[in-house]
Amino acid sequence: MLITVTGLVIAERNVGENDRFIDILTAEYGAVEICVKGARKINGKSNACTQLFSYAKFCFSKRGDRYYLNSCEPIKSFYGLRLDMKKLALAGYFVEISKYCVTTGQSAKDVMSLLLNTLHMLSEGMRSEEFLKSVFEMRFMSEIGMLPQLIGCRDCYSYEAEEMFFMIDRSCLLCGEHFYGRGFEENSYHVRLTRTVLHTLRFICLTDMNRLFNFKIGTDSQRLLNEVTEKYILAHLSRSFKTLDFYKQMCADEANAASTADAADAQ
Repeated sequence: MLITVTGLVIAERNVGENDRFIDILTAEYGAVEICVKGARKINGKSNACTQLFSYAKFCFSKRGDRYYLNSCEPIKSFYGLRLDMKKLALAGYFVEISKYCVTTGQSAKDVMSLLLNTLHMLSEGMRSEEFLKSVFEMRFMSEIGMLPQLIGCRDCYSYEAEEMFFMIDRSCLLCGEHFYGRGFEENSYHVRLTRTVLHTLRFICLTDMNRLFNFKIGTDSQRLLNEVTEKYILAHLSRSFKTLDFYKQMCADEANAASTADAADAQ
């Protein structure tokens, strides 16, 4: 039986001289591993569709315990990602998270929509990398069932007290009264939120997908938002990601280069 789906390549591995295994993310079947015969040949018909970040229509069949590709038709390649190493690194982080969390056989419609929209905006330069990173991290966790309790304080249900703390490790909010009353102290996982960042977190987690990217946020608020979303996803997935480490190293190198250039100009 032939299966036809649209999917996004989220991982690829070369096997032997000409073959390749790919993992595609699909709305209907989750993540599916497919063997692609002859994918690495120069004149291979499937080469363009089986590269990382390729979005295509795939037709495959099952033989034994494996799926084998019969044909494919490209839809979008997100070519802009390959023109910028930082964008490429960040996109790699997004697909690594997706591959880690989405299994075969589970519905992944909303996760796939989130990933495709994020890659499109990243590839086309429609929003900043920092913005897309924080939106993807928090909304992804919401879509896989790890939505934090952000409506109000866990103890008194206050929607917006004078002070609000996000308990990253406990996935909830506490107002200042109950935060200090329970003997907590501010640290990297107990973060005091500004009203802007609190409202932004609620928006990212709870708004409709078609409105998800329709907001703006200032530089200082973006910095705090990035800190919170990154810590949240790493804490609750209980692991690190090499692609994230690579992206952050590239950001640090870029910042150092800019600082050195500014110092040289000042002299």
